[in-house]
Amino acid sequence: MGPVKRRGFGIAEALLAICICFMAFAVFMSVFSSSNRASVQSRNRTAAILLANTLLDELEAHPYGQKRPQSWDTQVDQPLRIWVEGNLVEMDFHKEIKFESKGAIGESEDPKDMATITISWRENMGEKQAPVVRPDDNKSLVVRYPLWRGQ
Repeated sequence: MGPVKRRGFGIAEALLAICICFMAFAVFMSVFSSSNRASVQSRNRTAAILLANTLLDELEAHPYGQKRPQSWDTQVDQPLRIWVEGNLVEMDFHKEIKFESKGAIGESEDPKDMATITISWRENMGEKQAPVVRPDDNKSLVVRYPLWRGQ
């Protein structure tokens, strides 16, 4: 009778298989986390763009040379409330509207003006962008819009 051959996995092979499974799991979780982060950033950017579009509509409707409405001076109108995966989420977007020559808001006789809308918000990820409306915000969207008399 010859030597007995062992079949199956040894401890080294089992440990190697467990390590490979853990690495695959870590990669999967990293991809999942990155996609979730990108989804949140995309949602916030989309909400900021919608707010900017609303403000652009207000600028177009505003008669050139008239006093600015009080709503343009408030940094936060109301928190944006949206439902995400069955949960109510409130997001604060801060706005600032500046005019270069101030002709559009009746503070000068200049027939053309440039409005700059800055919208900023706080995200728990990413580096700080400039400019922001409030110091604790770290993301921003800036839109420049030309205005002129007779528009």
